Amino acid sequence: MQQIQSALTPVFDLAVRLFHWLQVLLLGGLWYSAEQEWYGIHQLLAYTLASLLGARLIWGLIGSDTARFRHFVPGFRQLRHYLATKTPAVGHNPLSALMILALILLVALQFFSGLMTTDEVMTEGPLYSLVPDWLSSLAGSWHELGFNLLLGLVALHVLAAVLHQWRGDRVISAMWHGRKVLPANTPAPQLLNSFKYLLLALILFCGLMGWQGSALWPQVLTDLQTIGVL
Repeated sequence: MQQIQSALTPVFDLAVRLFHWLQVLLLGGLWYSAEQEWYGIHQLLAYTLASLLGARLIWGLIGSDTARFRHFVPGFRQLRHYLATKTPAVGHNPLSALMILALILLVALQFFSGLMTTDEVMTEGPLYSLVPDWLSSLAGSWHELGFNLLLGLVALHVLAAVLHQWRGDRVISAMWHGRKVLPANTPAPQLLNSFKYLLLALILFCGLMGWQGSALWPQVLTDLQTIGVL
C-alpha cells in the first residue's frame, strides 16, 4: 500500500546546503590551482574550506535537527535496517551520512597534511619547519594520494545522488532548495537560522588569516599577476 505523501517540507537549512555546494566548488578550485601551481590561491581556497568545515563541525553539534551528527550518523542496526528496507529518511539517509563523514574526515586530513608539506621550490606549509622530516614526507605523500581518494569519493557520491534523483528520491533538488516530500504525518525537522554558521565560518577564516595572512597574501598577488588578473 503506497503511503500518501505530504507537500514539500523544509528539511535542510541554509548552512548545510551552503557547505555542501561551496565544498564542491572549492574542491574543484583546489584541484585546478594545484595543477596550475598557483599555490597562493591554493592555500587561500584551503583556508576557506577549512573555515567552512570547522563551522560545519560545530554546527553538527548545535545546529538544526538534520545538521546534527547525533541525528543522522547511523548505528549498525539502523544501517542494516536501511539496507534491508530502503526506508526514506527525513534528512540524510544512513549511507549518505557515512559518505558525509568520510568526506569530512578526508578534507580535514588534506588540510592538516597540507600545513606540513612543501613544494620544495617556493612554498612551505606553516607547520613544515616544526615537524620531523619523516612526518613531513608522510604528509606530502598523503596530500597527493588523499586528494585523489577524495575526488574518487566525490565522484561516487555524485553518481549515487544522480541515481537517487533519477529513481524519484530527489536528493539533489533537496540539497539545492532545502525541501523534500515527506510521508504524511512525518514530523518536520526543526531548522535554525543559519546566521550563526556563517558567523562561525567568518570568525574561523579571520583567525586563519590572522595566523597566516601576512605570508599568504603576497603569494596570492603573485598568482593573480601570473594569471593576468592584476
